[in-house]
Amino acid sequence: MKSLFGFMLFLLAMSGGVAVTAWAFGNEAVPLAYDEFYEDDVPLATSIDAELEDIPETFGVISEVFDTPIAATAVDAIQQQVSDPSLQEAILHPLGEIDVMFEGRPTTLTVEAEVYREDGTYILFYFTSDEDVVLALDDRIMAYYDELGI
Repeated sequence: MKSLFGFMLFLLAMSGGVAVTAWAFGNEAVPLAYDEFYEDDVPLATSIDAELEDIPETFGVISEVFDTPIAATAVDAIQQQVSDPSLQEAILHPLGEIDVMFEGRPTTLTVEAEVYREDGTYILFYFTSDEDVVLALDDRIMAYYDELGI
């Protein structure tokens, strides 16, 4: 009888330990729905890819969304930055901000890029800005891909 009582005491202690562990690690806050949780934390962005020698043409396509084209000096600076051989591959690199006019109002376009060098230099550009600017850019980029048959 004494061993049965000891065994029952052992089971009670083990179940208490399991209960405390479950309570301690299972008492995390339940995350909100994606839209509620990331409402203001994630900026809206769009992307386009280009080879190094096609960057002026790519920015020409993007410039069609704005009231005035993106300055050639800004495009040259971006091309020079992404052509730097010391730039690490497959890492998002901030390239800067470009002041543009969109529908009669000034706004800022933030440019970031990932560089890949397998057969030449391939760049994936990311653009963030105000929501209406990003949506207009995305529409133009998708139309450009349709024109290319991609």
